[in-house]
Amino acid sequence: MSTTHQLPRNTTALAAGFGIGVLWLLMAGTCAWSAVRGYQNQRYDWALVWGLVGLLLAAAGLGAMIGTWWHLTRVHDDY
Repeated sequence: MSTTHQLPRNTTALAAGFGIGVLWLLMAGTCAWSAVRGYQNQRYDWALVWGLVGLLLAAAGLGAMIGTWWHLTRVHDDY
């Protein structure tokens, strides 16, 4: 069983997966920024909710990018 990895052949899928991942990470950063501003203004409920939303968006963005890379480099077409 060989464990050689190939470079992605489908650059459109790679760009789409990473593009979506980056957009979700940007949204996560915006949520974290809003959570920090809410915490600074003693709006702890605001900070908690936007912090959780930001955490979930960050997980989704990283999952999109890692999943795209994994699928395009490690899943083979010879089933």
